[in-house]
Amino acid sequence: MFDTRKTLHSGGILDVIKILATNSESGKLEISAGRTDGAFFFRNGQLVDARVGDLTGFRAVNALAAMRDVRFTFDPSIYPPAVSSITPNERVVLKQFFGIETIDASTYEDEVTIETQRLPLPVLPEPVLPEPVPDTPAPRSLYRVGLIFAMLFILIAVAAVALRNKYRERERALPPAVATTQPVVDQPVAQPVVDQPVVAQDLTGKWNVVNRIQKTSYRSFQNMNIGFELTINQSGKSFTGEGRKVSENGRSLPAGSRTPIEVKGSIDGDRVEATFFEAGALRKSNGRFVWRLDQASGGLNGTFVTTAAGSSGKSAARREL
Repeated sequence: MFDTRKTLHSGGILDVIKILATNSESGKLEISAGRTDGAFFFRNGQLVDARVGDLTGFRAVNALAAMRDVRFTFDPSIYPPAVSSITPNERVVLKQFFGIETIDASTYEDEVTIETQRLPLPVLPEPVLPEPVPDTPAPRSLYRVGLIFAMLFILIAVAAVALRNKYRERERALPPAVATTQPVVDQPVAQPVVDQPVVAQDLTGKWNVVNRIQKTSYRSFQNMNIGFELTINQSGKSFTGEGRKVSENGRSLPAGSRTPIEVKGSIDGDRVEATFFEAGALRKSNGRFVWRLDQASGGLNGTFVTTAAGSSGKSAARREL
């Protein structure tokens, strides 16, 4: 059990997680910072689930690392949950940025052995069958049954003959059928539709990218416009890019606040996908662009998502003339 009387400052809780990983601990780490409570679950030193307030997964760890005056307690008697809120992408980010090993709760099962006693089966008494009743001849009944079947056979034969004669009389009364043929009309043959090839677009050059934040875990970032200057070099269907953040809500940032950004992606027809890494002032973040190429204007329109404050929204890119 850890000393809960000790108060940790910003980032100190990450050292506690490393100690749990080194000791291969299993249990629940309860966290309290002011009015915010959280819980981290471990199995053999690996993180199974993380929750801080309404945040889960990577966002919970990222928020906890920035909190001050954190109090904690560890209970090894509590077993990790069977469902984890940490996504596969977040597992990679937790390992890359914080060095935290994670485990998917769905990949392990409790091993429970149930032993059963072999009870002797009860011996049931053999059933007593009734004695067979001796057959008694009934010649009169057999004679009557045979007579009934013979009469039915005669009636069926008479009905069949009557139906056949009636059918032949109807055929004689009908006029002979005259065969007619319909003229064959040639149907037009449909011509195959040939898809027009999509001309490959070369994205090489300088671009201005604007991300509008529509969803975030921090209210101060809501509806903020973040501007980037980006230089792209394309080779075939793949491309790389380097740039920096230059504006917030249309206001230019000073030189010290222009954090660098790296982009790597591919283009398939009019669909452009790319991942990016941004070295922020406090910590690194990563994310993803999904754009559609506007053939008329040559610009890119789509969406973005980033681990920075759990933000996502619309994204637009325009080439510098």
